[in-house]
Amino acid sequence: MSTTISSRARGWRIELECGWDVLGPFPVHAREQHFLSPAFPLDHQPTIYSTSLTHSAYASWSRTTADPHGTILVSHPSVPWEQIRATEGWASAQHMNVVRGWLSVHPPSRREADPSTTGDGDTTDGGVDESEPLLRTDLLQGAFFTILPPPDSPSRGRPMSRNGISGTLPVSPARNGQGTRYEVIICGAYESIAPHIVDGTPFGEAIGIAVQCLDFGHFTGRFAQSSPANHNNAGSIEPDSVVDEGQGYWFVVSARLVHGRTRIPPSLSVALFDGVPVRIAPTQTRVVPLRLSISPFERIPEDVMELDLELICVSSSSASLLAPITDLVIGHTPTTVESVAQRTFVLRASLPLTHVPLWTETEHVPVRATYFFAGSMVTAFSVKPPRLAFDGGVWRPHDGSYTKQRCRGNEPILALHGAGVEVLTQSFWADSLMRQKYAWVVMPQGRTAWGLDWHGPSTVDSFASISALSRILSTSSHWKKWGFDPETRVILMGHSNGGQGAWYMASRWPDRVCAVIPAAGYIKSQAYVSWCMSRFAHFVDPALRAVLDSSLTPDDNDLFLGNIVGIPVLAIHGGADDNVPPWHTREQVGILKTWNSDADVTYHEDPGQPHWYFDVLFNKHVEAFLDRVYFSPSSSVSSSPESIGVPDGKNVHTDVSNTREGKMKSFTLTVAVPAESGSLHGWQICALKVPGLLARLQITKPLNGPTSVRTTNVSIFSLDLQIWLTICGEPTTVKVDGQDVEVYVNSTGYADGTVRFVRDSDAKMARSSCKPAWKIYPGPNPPVPGSYPPPLPIQPPQRLQAILTTHAPLTLLVPTLAPSPELSAALRIAHALRLFHALDAQIVSVREVGAANIGDGNLVVIGCAEEPLVQGWLESMRSVWSYSEGAWSIDGRKFERPSSAILFLQPHPYSQKAVSLFLQSTDTSGLERAIRLFPIRTGVLSPDWVVVDGRADKIGAAAVEGAGVYGWALDDQNTPTISGKWVWNERMSWVD
Repeated sequence: MSTTISSRARGWRIELECGWDVLGPFPVHAREQHFLSPAFPLDHQPTIYSTSLTHSAYASWSRTTADPHGTILVSHPSVPWEQIRATEGWASAQHMNVVRGWLSVHPPSRREADPSTTGDGDTTDGGVDESEPLLRTDLLQGAFFTILPPPDSPSRGRPMSRNGISGTLPVSPARNGQGTRYEVIICGAYESIAPHIVDGTPFGEAIGIAVQCLDFGHFTGRFAQSSPANHNNAGSIEPDSVVDEGQGYWFVVSARLVHGRTRIPPSLSVALFDGVPVRIAPTQTRVVPLRLSISPFERIPEDVMELDLELICVSSSSASLLAPITDLVIGHTPTTVESVAQRTFVLRASLPLTHVPLWTETEHVPVRATYFFAGSMVTAFSVKPPRLAFDGGVWRPHDGSYTKQRCRGNEPILALHGAGVEVLTQSFWADSLMRQKYAWVVMPQGRTAWGLDWHGPSTVDSFASISALSRILSTSSHWKKWGFDPETRVILMGHSNGGQGAWYMASRWPDRVCAVIPAAGYIKSQAYVSWCMSRFAHFVDPALRAVLDSSLTPDDNDLFLGNIVGIPVLAIHGGADDNVPPWHTREQVGILKTWNSDADVTYHEDPGQPHWYFDVLFNKHVEAFLDRVYFSPSSSVSSSPESIGVPDGKNVHTDVSNTREGKMKSFTLTVAVPAESGSLHGWQICALKVPGLLARLQITKPLNGPTSVRTTNVSIFSLDLQIWLTICGEPTTVKVDGQDVEVYVNSTGYADGTVRFVRDSDAKMARSSCKPAWKIYPGPNPPVPGSYPPPLPIQPPQRLQAILTTHAPLTLLVPTLAPSPELSAALRIAHALRLFHALDAQIVSVREVGAANIGDGNLVVIGCAEEPLVQGWLESMRSVWSYSEGAWSIDGRKFERPSSAILFLQPHPYSQKAVSLFLQSTDTSGLERAIRLFPIRTGVLSPDWVVVDGRADKIGAAAVEGAGVYGWALDDQNTPTISGKWVWNERMSWVD
């Protein structure tokens, strides 16, 4: 067996040794890796390291061998895993190893003229290239890696990166005939998107082609050669001609179908989404969004199995700005043409088509649909069609708008998969779900197979898939009878991580849900994988930990279960589940019963069944529950729960005069982050008095008399009159915290039927009685007929993770498009966004900035601290953050420690719907730390702002120098619109 895995190209030879050193295991919580050094505890000094997982309490280097494919198997049979698992649960399985290997690079010999194939896996292209190549590295399984120069090199420091990175070698290979041996350290922990063609018609207009820019000329001072058109393992599309010049950045400026090989309908066409060019940085991969169109009178023949596409591209230097390129596309002469080095080339790709027949009552296959998520991100989901079309109360388009009529019996099922399940390529998830009589079963991806635990953008994707399916069905005369209201309520169903997601989405958006079937769902991440074996817990200040823990509060399902006491729930769990223990579901059922002993919740446990079994959701219990929800006249499925006096069998449009026994009824709405929460029976919390703390509305509706509202930590809340009036009649008076507030209600109220209640802290009543005063906003009361309430300014999101919930592709702002640590950071973040969440991002330099270039998506500012534009933004936001004399400070507290990462959220400079994340540092080492802290997953301790210094390499989050959640101060409330600013929040902040 060969001792190396080698490859040869253009005279260069690369050898990866099969022998690897392994150090570990070390207990590290998965969410803690973002704080610790990626190579913890490695420091190249000791040979023995402390660990609590071995009998000796120490770990040392051991030896293993990779197979011919490079797979490294690591095991620790001496560790008492079962014993640790019995007491510490899944926390025991979260550990890390450090793996060390050796990579040798041999430059071509000057005497070498025609290299030949030698050894297993060696290849040659018959030419010699003496210029130093770029190294493309793909870590297929692992957390971080780095390639270090030889031990005797004067410079050994090099940041660790996630997979999929191209770059130069740490030092140039020696040209002495022996090459150079580099140390490799690993920390262990082709793409196109298209809809199915249903009976000749695309099931969605969104298609996407992943394009990776492989032009590295701007990075290396030379121009990389490209092979003929093909899809490589990273999903890139390479040009079909040799790239002989260019400066590194590609613009995809148009797209077209290629006619010739296949017989396609004349009306079939593709075009860039909204005609907007897509810029791709060197090494970056972006999915180019395309719109597929065809006349409703034509069909794509079944023998057309693929479409040939051409993407017209322009390659230009970083000196060419977005504006000249846009001018070039729309036919104007660039104003700076003399400074723009451009060339045009064509990328060719084939888009596979899958034809499926139109479903019938007895036959069907799952159908893949597509839509544009967050404006332009091509997203696919799978659906299982109903057996019959629903002809009672179905919505129908009218004069270009949707006429919504109440529908009963066809509410779609939103089925959330477990972690790692591929709904588009694996059939078992669809096969395990029952086909319904009238209802569609919608299986979203949640962005990716792992997603964000069905939080944030995964939640948005799920609800957007429902609306997208409704729009798709309205586009074809053959499908319209199967349609439904795009804003319909849904039945939530899920297994494992999807079961947790069902609990999460139902309790955050209760008015959008009419029933829930969670199976094997855990309560929250801390209960599923406890922090009992975390490292930082041994060092952290309790007050700091409380502030950090507040960033997890929005994900704690148990705190919000009171929001769904009026929704029917069938909770399922296997009795022998050793992945998510059954007590998780039992406990959540008990919490619901604690909120309301009459809550419509049923618990079904299957004795002896494991975590997954095929009929977990395909059984008579689920069928009976769905029949009751859809068809039984005694069902309590409506949004109007028994808790407010609505008897079984009545829907949301039931008068309160039918309440049982004339009892006073009440319910409670609990919210952590208003932007991540919806309404309950029309009541919604819009803004918090102290962000970071829980907020509650307790609504009480007696048989006679005004509705009473008791608030906790609420500064603004709203009421949807269209929902509430059907339950309680006309509430001309609402008693808020003991104060009577008059509500003007008639047919000339607000166009969206919503009124807002605002805490008036400056009112005389508040000053004289020490009680908050409330008023309807905006004045006057009654409102102007047909008007809408003005939009609310965005509140502090309370955690960095909010940067992932975006309304459009993210923008990564860097000081320059020339090679720099900031540009490297942007490329790595863009890669992580696409890999883990299928989120698109563009990279823009400061000198290109304008509202049109940045767009409506969330903004990440990487460096740029000294840029006047960025400092001007902070001043206009009246930010508590400032930068002067080379240091960042918040509210006068300066941060200057070496190797410090500084991350903080701010409003977006141009869009009221978006936020900004400033990713800053005190030095290059701190920038690497900031990149690791970028909030790419749930459960990471990262509130609105956090500063972490170099001590974190060994003690994790205990090395936080400062962290907190912003406060929110309302401006003058007598203006036509509500405005406010993010301020220092003493109650929810900590500084060392």
